[in-house]
Amino acid sequence: MTPLRRSLLAAGAATLLLPAWVAAEPLWVFFADKPGGRGEALSWPAPRQVRAGPGLDVDLDRRYTAAVEALGLRVRARSRWFNAVSVDADPGWADRLRRLSFVREVRPVRRWRRPSPAWPAEPPPGRLAPRPADLDYGPSLAQVAAVDVPLLHTRGLLGEGVRVALIDAGFNWTAHAAFAGLRVVAARDFINGDDEVGDEPGQPVTGDEADHGQNIHGTGVLGVIAGNDPGRLIGVAPAAEYLLAKTEDITPSEGGGARELPIEEDRWVAAIEWADSLGARVVNASVGYNRFDDGTGYDWEDLDGATALTSRAAELAVARGIVVVAAAGNEALRDWHYVTVPADAPGVIAVGSVHPWSGEIAPSSSRGPTADGRIKPDVVAPGRGVFTVSGRGAAEGSEPFSVREYSQVSGTSYAAPIAAGVCALLLQQHPGWTPEDVASALRSTAVDLGPAGPDTLYGWGRVDAARASGLKAPRPAASAALAPFPNPARGAAPTVHFPVDLAGAESLSLRLFDAAGALVHVIDRRRLPAGTYHLPGLALSWEVGGDFASGVYYYRLEGDSFRRTGKIAVLRGL
Repeated sequence: MTPLRRSLLAAGAATLLLPAWVAAEPLWVFFADKPGGRGEALSWPAPRQVRAGPGLDVDLDRRYTAAVEALGLRVRARSRWFNAVSVDADPGWADRLRRLSFVREVRPVRRWRRPSPAWPAEPPPGRLAPRPADLDYGPSLAQVAAVDVPLLHTRGLLGEGVRVALIDAGFNWTAHAAFAGLRVVAARDFINGDDEVGDEPGQPVTGDEADHGQNIHGTGVLGVIAGNDPGRLIGVAPAAEYLLAKTEDITPSEGGGARELPIEEDRWVAAIEWADSLGARVVNASVGYNRFDDGTGYDWEDLDGATALTSRAAELAVARGIVVVAAAGNEALRDWHYVTVPADAPGVIAVGSVHPWSGEIAPSSSRGPTADGRIKPDVVAPGRGVFTVSGRGAAEGSEPFSVREYSQVSGTSYAAPIAAGVCALLLQQHPGWTPEDVASALRSTAVDLGPAGPDTLYGWGRVDAARASGLKAPRPAASAALAPFPNPARGAAPTVHFPVDLAGAESLSLRLFDAAGALVHVIDRRRLPAGTYHLPGLALSWEVGGDFASGVYYYRLEGDSFRRTGKIAVLRGL
């Protein structure tokens, strides 16, 4: 009898009558070694001790996984990095598994409460990534201008050549017009076990996904970073390549309402290893883990970057050259208060949420520090009133990329992809930068919004893409409004732009009057940072809709330090 067979019998395989996953209690089973390249056994450390280095990419010993399955246990996920499998088992199996000679450690899969082969996809003909001259941000200007992204866009930095992975609930990316030119390299549904990450009926785990909005959150996150619908939404990195990983199950309860279904961390670990295997340079995780309805989960003392397996996996990804960006969490108004995992991991860029113009911290944005005293969050970004796609899929029978619905959303979930998009732009500009270089650039150039120096509310401050990139924004000597264009405005629905130069941050307002002096249109914008706002999409704009007849209109454009008045001729249908 072989030692492996003897070990299995000692674990109780001979007396097993029913599959253990009938009473599921997820467990991680960590193996003591894995096969080396020359046939030797590589001794593998405990998960808290795993460091990036040789052997991480070596697959598990198939004899061990087969032996675990022979016990009647269902293997749910495999991790090369941790040399482990997760299984569904009843609680009594933990001690029996520990007695196996090839098992180093067994621990529960931590669960949290909600707050494959690659397939190429080239942009459809005629729908390419935006060019700098085509950028028209529309309502999305506030969130990108607040972190000075437009300057990078006008210099041709749109994320091209950088591969970004999103780990989230799902993505209706083939439905919305803002994604018609999206470069999706690969997608994987780690919940239902296929490569479709959008709405599907009759899924084995998530059921009829359109009914309960399974993929709304992830689609909104994707819109913030990758959307491209000029005049409505321009994301931070619309020309990047994307990997879409669906890991979060939000199936509703049978009694109605949202079921706080535990999402096992093994899906997250599997997703980040998958992203690494496909060459991701940036990973955005707008999800977080802490406490659970069943009383399990993490305590604040576990926020040390080493206890949670998701945090360990995130730190390993950083060590392997991936910039990992994580939402800090929306826990500040709850008894938890603190960041969630994996935002606690060393090297991970944890992002809090602020108002785009005022810089005021969102009341719910999670605070630091970590249990071992490190500053978190690292930076903050706009996360209040963020403009993005609505997230709903297309109705049955409708054309792909036909949905054009938008909404405003709030939370660190939407601040994180703004920061992740900036990271992609920095990597396009500096392809040799390491994750440490990117994180250092963001921290050292952030706009300090709290007490002097880094703090546990704002971190190092609000992201400033222009300063982090080293590009110099033209700064006018004085603030002034320039002549609007086009004037006259011709056509069925022309748009008139009102360019300005701002020597410092100023609040702007635009008033339009008809020939009789009646006020007919108002545009208020709280504040714009210093800079030149000349291009369509950057300048204030007046969309001359069907309510405005041909004729002469008078305007008054005011900032904090200037006022300009004049008239515009509108020639409808010409």
